[in-house]
Amino acid sequence: MLTAIPVICMGLFAPLAPILSRRIGFERAVSYCLILIAIATGLRYFASNALVMLASTAIIGVGLAVAGPSISGFIKKYFPQQVALMIGVYSIGIGLGASLGAGITVPLQHIFNVKWTFALAGWGLLALLSLFIWLYATKEARANISGQSNKKKFPWRNKRAILIMVFFGLQGSLNYSVTAWIVPVSQKNELSLTAAGTVITLFSLVQTATGFIIPALVSKFPNRLVWMLSSSFVTLIGLTLLSFVRYEFIPWTSAVLLGVGSGALFFLALLLPLDYTNNAEDAGAWTSMVQCGGYMIAGLGPALTGWIVDITNSYKYAFVVMSILCVFMILLCFSLYRSGDAREEITA
Repeated sequence: MLTAIPVICMGLFAPLAPILSRRIGFERAVSYCLILIAIATGLRYFASNALVMLASTAIIGVGLAVAGPSISGFIKKYFPQQVALMIGVYSIGIGLGASLGAGITVPLQHIFNVKWTFALAGWGLLALLSLFIWLYATKEARANISGQSNKKKFPWRNKRAILIMVFFGLQGSLNYSVTAWIVPVSQKNELSLTAAGTVITLFSLVQTATGFIIPALVSKFPNRLVWMLSSSFVTLIGLTLLSFVRYEFIPWTSAVLLGVGSGALFFLALLLPLDYTNNAEDAGAWTSMVQCGGYMIAGLGPALTGWIVDITNSYKYAFVVMSILCVFMILLCFSLYRSGDAREEITA
């Protein structure tokens, strides 16, 4: 539930982003989200009660749901000529933040000899620091907000927008499923629990490193279709190895391949809605719709693979299903660029 709740909330509440951004601006919307996230994170001090833990997780998910599309709209508004680079910076921040929180919470707990709830709540201070940095960085933008933007509807009738939403959902589903199951499948490959834990750390580190490299490469070689296909094929190889090959080195090899593939795919999934919009308001609406449906699809991934593990009593078939989903994602890439488009010169 702790894994599923924020993902589901990011899907359910993403439609709030364009509403708030239209009324108060992208800048203030993100500020309020950071305040909400800081408060909810601080509530985890009382998280020895399971209900408080789950409720605070849901509130954080709401804040993330609104902040994500708002930041995408902000990037489209203020960095229209550097969209790929800034989305890269954004995705790097997400990867570094996730790795930092997951990797050093327990060591900090031991270093300062505090309760685990205190260690979790302490990250609320980082949210407050982010708020102060954001307020300073956007003070001129907030001062210049004037009038209300035109209402932008979700592009539900736009075939390309729907395909991007499904692509976002599939890459997220694979990412969350790998995160959930790479440790137990590594143990099936004769690795100890400690080594298996190191495998997922390697996966996260490679994913973050890819976030540093891929934006520069995409800016230099902007063919989106080539990057989508190559990233998907790398992911497919990593999944296939874990499905059918049983050697100790396989989890390590797959962790690198899957880290590269998922890191690139996440960046591309964030970038695509901005490629096909002309202004910040449209970018916010497209991103909200893509993340609304995409995160709902992504949240089903770990549950589906977990159900397969339960009924087959084998992790192998879970990774076979992930491989099938990856093949479907590859076919989706071709469908996404089958018809002509005004921005075809940057994508295919």
